[in-house]
Amino acid sequence: MRGILVILLIGILLMGCTTPPENGANGTKSNVTNATNNTNQTGPPVQIIIGQQKNQTTEQNLTQPTPNVTENVSGPTYRNDPNQSLGIYFIDVSDIGLHGDAILIKKGDLDVLVDAGPVEKAGKVVDLLRSKGVDDVDLLISTNADPRHYGGIGTVADNFKVESFWWTGDDFDDATYKALAARMKGVEIVQDGSSMELNGINFTVLNPPKSDRFSDVNNDAIVLRVTDRNFSILLTSGIQTGAQGLLINQKKEQIKTDLMQAPYYGVGSGTSNIGLMLVNAHPTAIIISGSADESAANGGSREPFERLMTQYGIKWHENYVNGTIKVSSDGQGYAIESLGKGQ
Repeated sequence: MRGILVILLIGILLMGCTTPPENGANGTKSNVTNATNNTNQTGPPVQIIIGQQKNQTTEQNLTQPTPNVTENVSGPTYRNDPNQSLGIYFIDVSDIGLHGDAILIKKGDLDVLVDAGPVEKAGKVVDLLRSKGVDDVDLLISTNADPRHYGGIGTVADNFKVESFWWTGDDFDDATYKALAARMKGVEIVQDGSSMELNGINFTVLNPPKSDRFSDVNNDAIVLRVTDRNFSILLTSGIQTGAQGLLINQKKEQIKTDLMQAPYYGVGSGTSNIGLMLVNAHPTAIIISGSADESAANGGSREPFERLMTQYGIKWHENYVNGTIKVSSDGQGYAIESLGKGQ
């Protein structure tokens, strides 16, 4: 009996010397550190990045907090961080006798592609998207049924998940274009008045009209007004005289912009109303995409357009001269640079 009492006494003494657990999951010691203490909630101000960029995703380091995931009605899923800097790439998809358009709009984790150039340059578009850290295409906008604009879309869709697809709904009896639209997911037909905000960028469609369309591939192209905070740019695709006149007459306030893409590559067949467009849009600079070929077969001389820009004091930049052009903006000012013929 005495032995049993001794054992019980030793047990009681050992229990009394044990330190009680701190409050934590399942009564164990908690090692969780408040993550907000390790995160710079303000971060440095957004800056315009000047100089050649190998990877646009480096701009994501400007704001430190982990963004929220935003799911929009039309399907794009991305990290919502509207204070990020904006990069717009006018990809050089030109060749001898070959115009074309492909424009990447990138803001943080949001990637929007407007057209994808001709099929002959699809590989270059894919390579550039990868070099800028694109993991998927949140929104792909096909502005018209011109193969110089839509030709590379199939290859892009083969290499990247496309979350949403905008087009006008008009295939102009082009079986290839019709099949391309049919394979897409998140398809939305857009026209004048369609708009969406993604990561602080507003995309507003100004053309084609809702009714009484031109029944013309170029004049029924999608025209986009893209605004990010106090910065704006007008993307004009291949519109020519008819659509230019419509915008001048009906959208005077909405076409006013900081930057503008030259309609129909800036060549002669697309500049009939360009003087009035310049007066009403009043851009400080213009991006001319396409090719250096100004033969009659490829649209004619840009000389009249350049003469008007000189007259109005508008600077212009050509992606077929020094390669892909990048526009950077912090939502207030902007910078324009050529990335070189390799880009």
